[in-house]
Amino acid sequence: MIKHLYTFLLLFSFSLCYAQHNNDVLLTINGQDITVEEFQAVYLKNISLVQDEAQKDPRAYLELFKEYKLKVQEAYKEGLHKNPDYIKELKGYRAQLIKNYLTDVDVTEALVREAYDRTVTEVKARHILVKNNPGALPQDTLKAYNKIIEARNRIVSGEDFAAIAKEYSEDPSAQSNGGELGWFKAFKMVYPFESAAFTTEKGKVSEPFKTRFGYHIVQTTDKRQARGGIQVAHIMLALKQKDTTLNPAKRIKEIYALLEQGESFEKLAQTHSDDKRSAIKGGMLDRFESGQLSSKIFEEQVFNIKEKGTYTQPFKSEFGWHIAKLIQRFPIGSYEEERNALEEKLKRDIRAKQISDSLDAKLRVLYEVNENIELQKYFASIFTNADFTSRKWKYTPTDFDKKATALKLNDTLYTYDSFGKYLERFQRGGAYTNKEQLIKEQAFIWTNKTIKKYHEDHLEDVDSEFRALIREYREGLLLFELLEKKVWEVAKTDSIGVQKYFTEHKESYRIPETVKMTMITASDKKTLTAVKKLLKKGKTQEEIEDTFNINEKVNILFTKREVATTDSTYIAPEYTPKKGISNVYALNTNYVVYQVEDVLPSSIPSFEDTRGAVINDYQKHIEKTWLQELKENAKIQVNETVLDRFIKTLK
Repeated sequence: MIKHLYTFLLLFSFSLCYAQHNNDVLLTINGQDITVEEFQAVYLKNISLVQDEAQKDPRAYLELFKEYKLKVQEAYKEGLHKNPDYIKELKGYRAQLIKNYLTDVDVTEALVREAYDRTVTEVKARHILVKNNPGALPQDTLKAYNKIIEARNRIVSGEDFAAIAKEYSEDPSAQSNGGELGWFKAFKMVYPFESAAFTTEKGKVSEPFKTRFGYHIVQTTDKRQARGGIQVAHIMLALKQKDTTLNPAKRIKEIYALLEQGESFEKLAQTHSDDKRSAIKGGMLDRFESGQLSSKIFEEQVFNIKEKGTYTQPFKSEFGWHIAKLIQRFPIGSYEEERNALEEKLKRDIRAKQISDSLDAKLRVLYEVNENIELQKYFASIFTNADFTSRKWKYTPTDFDKKATALKLNDTLYTYDSFGKYLERFQRGGAYTNKEQLIKEQAFIWTNKTIKKYHEDHLEDVDSEFRALIREYREGLLLFELLEKKVWEVAKTDSIGVQKYFTEHKESYRIPETVKMTMITASDKKTLTAVKKLLKKGKTQEEIEDTFNINEKVNILFTKREVATTDSTYIAPEYTPKKGISNVYALNTNYVVYQVEDVLPSSIPSFEDTRGAVINDYQKHIEKTWLQELKENAKIQVNETVLDRFIKTLK
């Protein structure tokens, strides 16, 4: 816990706009150059944490920074950066931090915003599907496309959508529902279908579009504000009963009559409901949203319940007769409230590929990578048609493969051999028409993966923000290990030193003269004068409060306290604490009477009573002494020109 707190205090996330001369050397400590970029990053991020206003001045803060860097240097001298536990922990931190940098922020934000808009709004739609598998032959694909076009033309010409859906759609449910899908929102359909439904104008029919299922057209029939989530309880009587003498329609009316007479909904559900899974919970169902249940009738009934705790009249669904009771509504939150949850959903959805593809494209531009046609031609020449059919190609590298450059990223070269091994592993799967298409696609994927891995490994070289963040995590962890070794553990184990420190600094732990009392405060002096008289007569706190605090109005307030006699927050200026009941005194904007139980004289506590505070102070003493030694033995040079230029950028 201490470790993470210490690191946290050093490491708030930040975004900096670096100055033109960010690589200029600001200071040199024991031969190590430190740039103004590094100082600026730490200064701008941590300045709000500095309590001493004087140290917020850049020159004053630079003194703190020097001490910080001296400690870091000492950690490296001690070899703490070689500790396997430290290396493992830093690696774990880096893996977590880098996730936020291996993404396209703009595309992510746009998709999250789109998802939110499609969460606060629901659409009602119907569709027609003509199946077309991803690996279908070109002639079959053309046939499917022409069929969906034909269906759309007939609908646009005025024919009934439901009738056409029953004739053309290869979605089995179309025969019973005419293609009707009901209400839905974001993440309920595959992304291309969702987008078509939300972007098609109400009443219009979309152009044909393709998903992994085949070709679709969709007609958006209505739009409305989303109803959020809901939790209900219900009592259900199935349409088909084992007891043929039981009439479910009649029995549900009898149960309703019992409810109206005051019977418990929960007990009636437990006793009579045929939904045994919910019956044992008093009829309680899990939370759900529009479009989530298979019964649209049930959904409409429960979403129309107006008040929490009220229930419907008996109604019939596809499954039986119901009475439903509203337990709780869950309205959709603001964008800020819903954003994180939506982003997590987005990462698991097909639309996450848009973010990945966008990042891949940007990285190709960043590293100036173009398609390697020669690489593709070469592997097409050694990857035969028979290999394409069997997908059991065995790669045997040649000397050429090990020397020829497939990809160059800065000074790092990747050979044909690297791609050949990849192609052997990933030749299977995928719907490709020929070997050239397979090799072209796999070369594209391999290139993207290689660039992304290189970028991840070298992110500190190209992203100054990430570089600063990792540097401070690295140094924060090292400082924790160093202070634990040089300060905290020493203070814990040096019992003689701690005792000696206490003996030499006893006076600093002295407990001041303390008063144990009850304060009675009021805004009216006359009231307190009357209270004082009652206290003198031996009246209790409860009796006095009953006398003065009438009709829920608090006119007097009793408060027990144990404070130093010099504490001006609670002790009136004219009052000298002593046992007994005091006069009435003015205190701040109120008046007060003191009922003093005891006045405890000033004293020095035993070492045992103040051990925690002494060890804490001894740690500070050890750190201060040790740091002073580091400073006395250090060679530090400050580039005043660079420092002055940095200070000017802050004004």
